[in-house]
Amino acid sequence: MKNLRPETLAIVKRVETLSGCPVEFKPDSSMALRATFQMARNGAPAHVLKYRPTNDPIDYWVAYQAGYAIRLFDLPPNERFDFVGTGDSVEQVETLIKTGQPLNEVDKAQLAEFAAMATHWALLNLRSFAIGMRIDQWIYDEYPSLREMQASGMDSLQQENLGLLSIRRGNLTLPVPLLAPVAACALFADRLLKRGTYAIPYRAAGVLESGKELLVLSDAISTNRSHDRKLVDAWANAIGMKGWYRWATFKL
Repeated sequence: MKNLRPETLAIVKRVETLSGCPVEFKPDSSMALRATFQMARNGAPAHVLKYRPTNDPIDYWVAYQAGYAIRLFDLPPNERFDFVGTGDSVEQVETLIKTGQPLNEVDKAQLAEFAAMATHWALLNLRSFAIGMRIDQWIYDEYPSLREMQASGMDSLQQENLGLLSIRRGNLTLPVPLLAPVAACALFADRLLKRGTYAIPYRAAGVLESGKELLVLSDAISTNRSHDRKLVDAWANAIGMKGWYRWATFKL
């Protein structure tokens, strides 16, 4: 892809070398996210890195998405796993939402749909933030020339995450325990970028201490790729998400 820095192109090349598949870039102006990485599965000839076109450099977003693939393909094939929801957690989320919440008939009619959305969101964030923090640390440590773009990208992500605190449908809101990974990510961003402001809103939301607990767990577990599942499991156990997912053997 044109306009990427040499170090970013080298990161992409590493994905291609480790996985044995090329990476194609596809712009998509309809995307809500800045970039996504789609594995070359079911006979697909290439991985696809979709990105939202912008006038700003996308090196950080490319490096960040590629980081997930590198952490996976850098493992031996028998240690590569997919993170798969079990489908058994929506009722638990419904219970969390109802606890301490006066629900009217309209709320009750929307509860199942809202709980399903919250479950999907919680599972996505559990894995993404636990491993994503390690990818951000890797980018910061190994690619200092990307730090300015990384700081800008992480700032944008933190601003977007704040919107999660105000998601509601009638009296239905996201359960506080499920916000802990977002709070941990804010605390991590404050520490990495030496800010001190990203985590402040999570104190008022009553989730900052849970976020601190997850950050402590992250610091205590080896950053080696082979420990990524252990990290996700530790976070899940800490916030009551054990049994919400399983690890399935990864196959292209």
